[in-house]
Amino acid sequence: MNNNDQRQEFRLENQLTVIIELDSSANGEPTLVVTKSLDISANGMRVIAPQAIATDIILRCCIRDADNDRQFLVVTEVKWCRPHDTEGDYLIGLSLFDSEGTNIVEWKEFIAQHCVN
Repeated sequence: MNNNDQRQEFRLENQLTVIIELDSSANGEPTLVVTKSLDISANGMRVIAPQAIATDIILRCCIRDADNDRQFLVVTEVKWCRPHDTEGDYLIGLSLFDSEGTNIVEWKEFIAQHCVN
């Protein structure tokens, strides 16, 4: 097991769009980084991003499942970030938080449904 890969639960190899919201820019608008998931689980995911993101920070994300026309707003912590095999891309490990005002319960139900199928 990779040292940076610490999830213990079952993972699904789903490719979903994950939009990560970075801190607001000078004009007050957040910077959005559009990524694709490599694998997902109830409490985390690995994504491929076009830029590096600082680790140990808490960020809001929107996970989109275009196949089912669903989206989930969640709070994540960036656990690790490293260059990917594709030049210019980065692999990022995100841990999801149980936070009020988010769709974390719906996300966990989504994962549970896909684990059964």
